[in-house]
Amino acid sequence: MTKGKKHRIDPGRLLAIFVILLGVVYFNFNVFSPAALPRCLRIGMIRRPMTLLLLGTDITFDAKTKKPMPEKNGRADTILLTRIDPLKDKVSILAIPRDTLINIPGIGKTKINSANAYGGVDLMKEMVVQVTGQQVDYYIEVKPTAVPHMVDMVGGVTIDIEQDMRYRDRAQGLDIDLKKGRQTLSGKQAHDYIRWRNNFSGDIGRIGRQQKFLKALTRSLISPANVLQAPFAIHTALQEIKTDLPMATTIRLLNWSRTLSTEAVSSVMLPGDVGFTQEAGSVWLPNEAAVQSAINDLF
Repeated sequence: MTKGKKHRIDPGRLLAIFVILLGVVYFNFNVFSPAALPRCLRIGMIRRPMTLLLLGTDITFDAKTKKPMPEKNGRADTILLTRIDPLKDKVSILAIPRDTLINIPGIGKTKINSANAYGGVDLMKEMVVQVTGQQVDYYIEVKPTAVPHMVDMVGGVTIDIEQDMRYRDRAQGLDIDLKKGRQTLSGKQAHDYIRWRNNFSGDIGRIGRQQKFLKALTRSLISPANVLQAPFAIHTALQEIKTDLPMATTIRLLNWSRTLSTEAVSSVMLPGDVGFTQEAGSVWLPNEAAVQSAINDLF
């Protein structure tokens, strides 16, 4: 009888198995939990800071027929100058009231939201630079339908509504009816929440609600329950925006955004005071010294 040969452990094979397992773990962390990895080990993410101008535009209606005119540039209802800093894992947002007083060459003194209707994104960027002194790297212009679609795809957003909100405007197709209290809002309800401004605080109060909504949406997008659904929601939103962000940069930016916590996002409103002018009526007058101080703190 011959004794059976002892099986020798092949170090090379063990090393190969270990490398494969390590690769699988590394891949899964990058896909499902990139925030758990050191910054240097994350792949497919932005590496340099950038400044984005985020615009939420309204719909222009024909004065006679009251029908929407999607081919026309609407006014900018939401104006957010956003600093993305992957080196500090931080997002800083400066909310610019739509009633901010500006001076458009050839037009005169008017509200900043009308700049989009006069000259589109290019003029909006010029006016934002005029007000803040900050250059804009890229812009994102969001259509009114983008927010409801994204919110519905992630199963809604939970927000504590400050008061009952009731407002109807048939010309703009608005029928807002929200009740006070903490609740999960559908896409339409979330859109109604950020558009409602029928109280004494007007546009200033609406900016506060927009900031509150953005944090609630961020919580929904990065929640474990939405780790697979969030990319599809963002993809849907991308189909309803205009932007000059290169596609590769967009993908890296979206991937990086999954590493953020809600505490990483900070926002302030453009400092200023309510005023009145003959040319534009009730306006928001920026306080230049306070604006510069806010920008230094944020950016």
